[in-house]
Formats: sequence, structure tokens, C-alpha cells
Amino acid sequence: MCGFLGWFRLPNTPWREDERALRRQSLQMIVHRGPDDRAEAEGPEWWMGFQRLSILDLSDHGRQPMSFGGGRFTLTFNGEIYNFRELRAGLGDVKLPSSGDTAVLGALIERAPIDEVLKGLRGMFAIAWRDAEVGSVVLARDHFGIKPLYYRMSSAGELVYGSELRAVRKLGGGGQVSRSALAQYFQRGAVQSPETMFEDVHCLPPGHLLLWRGGKAEVRRWFQPAWPGRDAWVHDAAEQKRMVRDGVLESVKAHLVSDVPVGVFLSGGLDSTILAACMREAGQKRIKAFSIGYEENAGVPDESDAARRTAEYFGCEFVRERLTATALESSLDGYFDQMDQPTGDALNTWLVSRLASGKVKVTLSGLGADEWWAGYNYHRLIAVAAKSPLLAAGRLARAADAMLPQRARGHKAWKMLFYALGGAGRNVREWQSFGRSIMPPEQVARLLHGNFKMPSSPVFEPQSPDSWLHELLLHETETYLANTLLRDNDVMSMAHSLELRVPLVDKEIFALAGRLPPDCKLDTLGGKRILREAFRSLLPPQIYDDRQKKTFTLPLMKWMRLPKWQERIRDTLGSQRCRDRGWVDEAQKREICDKYFSGSLESTAAWPLSQRVWMLYVLEEWARRHYDETMEQQ
Repeated sequence: MCGFLGWFRLPNTPWREDERALRRQSLQMIVHRGPDDRAEAEGPEWWMGFQRLSILDLSDHGRQPMSFGGGRFTLTFNGEIYNFRELRAGLGDVKLPSSGDTAVLGALIERAPIDEVLKGLRGMFAIAWRDAEVGSVVLARDHFGIKPLYYRMSSAGELVYGSELRAVRKLGGGGQVSRSALAQYFQRGAVQSPETMFEDVHCLPPGHLLLWRGGKAEVRRWFQPAWPGRDAWVHDAAEQKRMVRDGVLESVKAHLVSDVPVGVFLSGGLDSTILAACMREAGQKRIKAFSIGYEENAGVPDESDAARRTAEYFGCEFVRERLTATALESSLDGYFDQMDQPTGDALNTWLVSRLASGKVKVTLSGLGADEWWAGYNYHRLIAVAAKSPLLAAGRLARAADAMLPQRARGHKAWKMLFYALGGAGRNVREWQSFGRSIMPPEQVARLLHGNFKMPSSPVFEPQSPDSWLHELLLHETETYLANTLLRDNDVMSMAHSLELRVPLVDKEIFALAGRLPPDCKLDTLGGKRILREAFRSLLPPQIYDDRQKKTFTLPLMKWMRLPKWQERIRDTLGSQRCRDRGWVDEAQKREICDKYFSGSLESTAAWPLSQRVWMLYVLEEWARRHYDETMEQQ
């Protein structure tokens, strides 16, 4: 599936011709495919449109919007329900309009309260359900936010919703950029739901639904990520490994349901290797594996050779693109054109999705393992803080950090001491916020003119009564996983008409992770311990033996210093257009850029400075395409 849009109004507000044209234009924005892939349904005061990427039931019977109950109900649904066949069997001998998951979903919602139906679904989904008799619309989003859903409520009670922010904004009109969203972007690299870059458009948070009726909307939570606590922990080592191996293998099998071939994104790391191993165990014979590497000395590790060896080990067909600085720079316009909201962390997904598109319609990704199995390096720093008796010295640690030379501040030993002294905070929420910050709040405030109050960090109440680590992982689930990784992966894969599936972000895997104690996940050697041990017999030796955290890092720190890149970035950020918009302080912007472009790449300051320059540049490129043009049309 690709995406949907909808527009619902109060009675006696018939459509104008210009509004009909606007609906068509907005629907075309979702994915650039042929007109036969789009379908619409409408009434005097409502309209639902859908853009299809056929994965299940490839016939015309699977097209949406889909009608139920003799026309009373209308459904549009973006995503996949992996247990739809089991759910179909529970419906008994009834005739459905299609053999795919959409028909099963509609039949279920027709028969039972939607909250009950949602809890029984296994998959990724954003749903819009219209009830003509009641005059209501229900919007719902999956457990963890794999599929996006945006909406706008006008002062007149109109509801506009869709799977892409830019399409909702075009359909709904208006919308100034949110200062709070700008601050979140610079501090965390992405806007945090329910906010978006526009003040009057909201993101329905994961595990929530919205009920619209009579011009009023109610948002409520139908799923709360929660782990059961110590009493549910499994302590037997052999049983732990069996549970993890069987659970992950079963999830991968479930995510392979498709009427078209399924590929895999393959890096040189543990997570994607486990997926490839499970695909082979599940009986997949001709697996296409996709990876990105570099043609030249890029200043960061090229993991694509390790990915190639893994692909050969499993007998996969390996498809690789080796990037150059010139080729990547020439691709940036296409990347920014598809960027729904500014983000510092999506270019890699856009590149590998472009590589896979045209060869497969569906791929698997190992995303999610780090969030539920403690795979990030900074988790080990937090482990030091959690056991430290010296947290009250945080003010002293921060003062010392400000005075130390940059090389000393970047040293691993100082980082550990900084956390141990409480410099990163004194509780899980503060540690996670610090660890995920790209810019400290005080610098963000200066960059945004310092004339507004910085938004507080997202506040959740993680249901984890058993340990600091599990509380941390649930914070990761509600913030970084939902608002950066899952959102970016969906936008950038869908930009290439590619469906990206994440078997490790699954409700059954989530439940499994909660039953295993923290020491299964994180120890002194690193994270994801139980994943590595459970799949030891299936992993290539080089993957099992290498315990270094693997991340696909684009060589932007080095390549942005090349003359063509530097000229492009400086011209864009120094343009009159950027200055007139006035979102960021000119002096602060120049200082960040000058420090990066004139400093040594060997300095530990080079990486954070390159991140900040990239964030400034991305915001400006996004604004030119997705803010200025819309404002000019009004």
C-alpha cells in the first residue's frame, strides 16, 4: 500500500470545482505513479482517496476505498496485516470483496468495536473508517508508529487527514511553521509527535485513534507499550535462546506474506544478518540483498564488503551501489523533493531504497533491534551512570566539560566519568534526552533567536516497573524509534514505491523482549547479547565474532568539505531567501559553518559540527520545496 487522503466536512457544504481539483493534486503528491493506481470515493460532504502499491490481491478487487455493509462503511488502509489469514478464518463462511487483508480488516471492524479489532492486528497500519449512518470517521495508527498518519482540524470543524504531511497541508491550506517544531528538529534531529513542522497540522501518535463526529474530534490511546516486570522474566539461559530464536524466526516468516518477491537491506552488522538467516530458514530461495558502499576513501568504514560476504554465505543475490561524493551531491535534489519533514537521518534509507526499487516491491529491514535489545553505544554510558553513587556532581561535571579542550571532551574515559558524575542527568528521562541531543538546548535557543521558551523533552509514562534499562528502552520506543527511524524509513522507501517491513518492530517481539531480563540485552561487552547468542549457529563467523556496533554512516563529514559541496551549502545557507525567512540567527549560523569548514577533520569537534551544518542545510532545502511554494500559492 502507498497512502491515502481524506476530507470530511459538516453537512450543507458542497464541493466547489477548485476543491475537487485540489483533491486530485493532493492525492498525486503521495507517490508519483500512473493514474490507474489512484482511486476515489465521495459524497456531498466527504471524500476519500487512495494511492495503491499492490502487494496482496493484485487484482482490481483489492482496490481502495473499499465499501462494506451495503455502502454504510468505507475503508482506506495503508499498511499490511500479517495475520490476516488467521483473522479471516475466524470470520467463518462469509463472502468478502477481496482475498487480501483490506477486506478482512473491513469485515472485522464492521462486526466489532474498533478498539478490540486493533488489538488483534499484527502488522503496520494507518486506517480511516467512515460510518455513513452515524456520520463519523475513525482514524487509527499501529502500535509503534510504522505507518504515518497526519490530520488537520479547521475552525469550521472540517477534518483533513492523510499519510503524508505535505499532502495534508496542501489539502487543508494555511499553516505557519511551528517554532517548537524547529527547536525539536535542531535538538533531537526530528519533530516529536503529535507536533509537526506546521502549527495547524498534527501527527496522530503511535497506538492512538481519533474519532471525528459533528465537527469535533477526540484522540485517545488504544495501545500502551508496557512490559510485565520481574515476575515474568525467564532466567533459564537455554530457554532464553530458544524463545528469541523461535520468536524472531516466526516474526520474519509472518512478514514474508506477500504476492510479490521480498528482498532485504543488508549491512555488515548483526541485525540485518539475522533477517537474512531467518529468510533462508523460512525457505526463501532467491533472496535479493541490497547494500550501499563507497568508491573512494570516505573517512568512515565501508561495510558493504562485509555485507557481500554475508550475502555469499547465505546464497543471496547481492546488489550493491558504490557511491562517490559527486554522484551523491547530484542526487540531493531528488532526495529533498521527497522529504516530508526535515530530518537529519534519512538519506541512507533513500539511497538503498532507490537501489532496491524496480527490483523488488517489498524489503525487510533490521530496524528496531537496538531499541528493544539495547544496541546503542551510549546505552553502556548510561549503565555507568545508573550504578554511580556520584550523580549529585552533575553541575561540576558540566562545568569541567565546558572548560576541557574538545579532544579531551571526546575521549571515551571522560565520557564515562561525565555520565558517572551526573553530567548527563540523574534519571532515565534526562539520560535519554541528553544521549539523543544533537544540539544542547542553550545552543538551540541561541540559534532560534532566544526569544521563546524551549519545548520540554517528550514526557511519557513508560510501563516498566522492573529496571532502568527497560525504562530507557521504552523511552527510545516512544521517541527515537517512532519519530525518527520509523517515520524516515516509511517516507523514503515509499518515495521509491517500495514497501519496507520491520520484523523486529512487531508486537510479538515487543512482548518477547519484555520477558527477558536486562542482563540478556546489555552487559560489559555490549548490547543485543541474547540476539547474538540465540542465532550463533546461523550467523557467519565474522558476524558473530565482531562485537563492534555497526551503523551505516554516510561520509558527509568529509564530503561536505569538498569544494562543490561546500559551495552548494554556503550558497544555500547564505542566500537572501534564507535570510529573509529569518528562522535562524545569522550570526549563529555563520559561526557554526565557519568552525566546521575551517576546522580540522581530525578534531573530535568535526563530527558534531558537521551534523549541525547538515541540519541547517537540510532545513533550508526542505523550506524551499515544501514551505515557500505552498505559501506562495496562497
